Amino acid sequence: MNLFWLFVIMAIATYISRRAFLRLPGHWMSPRLKNGLTFIPVGIFAALIFPALFVQHQELVFQPILLIAGIACLIVMALSKNAFLSFGVSMAIVVIASLQIIP
Repeated sequence: MNLFWLFVIMAIATYISRRAFLRLPGHWMSPRLKNGLTFIPVGIFAALIFPALFVQHQELVFQPILLIAGIACLIVMALSKNAFLSFGVSMAIVVIASLQIIP
């Protein structure tokens, strides 16, 4: 089977499954399930970010500057509720540290 058709079939299957789930009436889901579904974006974000913080060349590493930038991002996000500001602050910390502007 051609790789293109595999992508097309998987895209259709993904679309149908997501669309069907969104069409379910609200009373079919328990409050506990609805509450659990609210944590999916946080889980996806963590799954994307944590490997970049702790894994490099398939080895577990400790990179203090990335950890400091992550903690700063969380603090700014908690205080300001502004995602762009918090990401900007954390990126600025990494850039300043990697360019060694502040020794």
